[in-house]
Formats: sequence, structure tokens, C-alpha cells
Amino acid sequence: MVVVRRNGINDPKRAFEELRPYRTRLLGMMDRCRPFHADFLILHAAQKALDAAAHYFTGEPDFFALKPEQSKAGELR
Repeated sequence: MVVVRRNGINDPKRAFEELRPYRTRLLGMMDRCRPFHADFLILHAAQKALDAAAHYFTGEPDFFALKPEQSKAGELR
């Protein structure tokens, strides 16, 4: 197996995990904007850029997707 290291990021999964709250805040800001309005679109571009960077550095296309244990956290009991 080939190990790829990006300059300056020795543990990309941890680095992008630390950015998860930023992504959550972006999504919250998008929720307060009119869909497809300029404000929404610029926030959407930032979110997509973060997703693309996470994919590039971690190799996981859905790095920010809910993990099974996360998706259960919101279930009603």
C-alpha cells in the first residue's frame, strides 16, 4: 500500500475532524438563507470546497457524512 503525505498535514483525518464544527456552522448559516440566493450560494461554495478538500486529503469521498453511530444519536426513543 502506498502512503501519501500532503505537505504540512500529517494526520488529515484529525485535521478535518477538527473542522467539523465549522462545517456545521456553515450549514446552519445556509439554513437561514433563501435557497439559491447569492448568500446561500456563497456559503454552499465554502461547504463544497471544505468537502472537496477533506476528500482530497483523507481519501474518503464522504468524510463529513454521518457515521452509523452519529445517525442514531438523533433517534426518538
